[in-house]
Amino acid sequence: MTSNGDGGELGGRQDLDGGPDLTPRTEAPHADDIRRQLRAGQRKWVASIVAVLIVVVGFIVVQFLRDATLFFRNVDEAIDQRDDLGDRRFRIQGRVIPTSVDSSSGVVTFELMHNCEVAGVRHLTDPPELFDNPWTPVVLEGRWEPGAIDLVSGEDTHVFVSDRMLIKHTNEYTSDFEARVEANLPADFFDGCDITRADVGLAG
Repeated sequence: MTSNGDGGELGGRQDLDGGPDLTPRTEAPHADDIRRQLRAGQRKWVASIVAVLIVVVGFIVVQFLRDATLFFRNVDEAIDQRDDLGDRRFRIQGRVIPTSVDSSSGVVTFELMHNCEVAGVRHLTDPPELFDNPWTPVVLEGRWEPGAIDLVSGEDTHVFVSDRMLIKHTNEYTSDFEARVEANLPADFFDGCDITRADVGLAG
């Protein structure tokens, strides 16, 4: 610190030319620090994207495994193995009897037939364009539930409650299903059955 001509001390810092010192009191961030901050931000974004992808892939895998582990039975097989199936979810396949379709209650009910056996169905969701074609082959996903029901084949003690329906003409109806049920109603469909063509509204 120096004194001025009057013996007083100068109150501020001065440079060599006697002017005020304009040197910044804090240094600007170093370029390396800026790069480190940018890299840290990029890593956070990458981590977020990876987490989202993991969730999506996990969902797809779960759906695939779910579909792969579902039991698949034709109507006659599902009825014969009803005790073993219990309340487990499975897929059932057969043909919709056109005269059995009823949607007056807000829930679509109908009867499904295969190999002379008939199952009553209560479908809980809106089916796709289903009943425009008579005797449509379908695959339903659901489970057996106890409940008395009158069918064209007689009384039954269970109804198949479904919430997903695959139709013969849709892309989801795979070749595996097609191999089990032909698109057109075979001429011998009622051969050996107690149910006759007249019972389901068909000409003799």
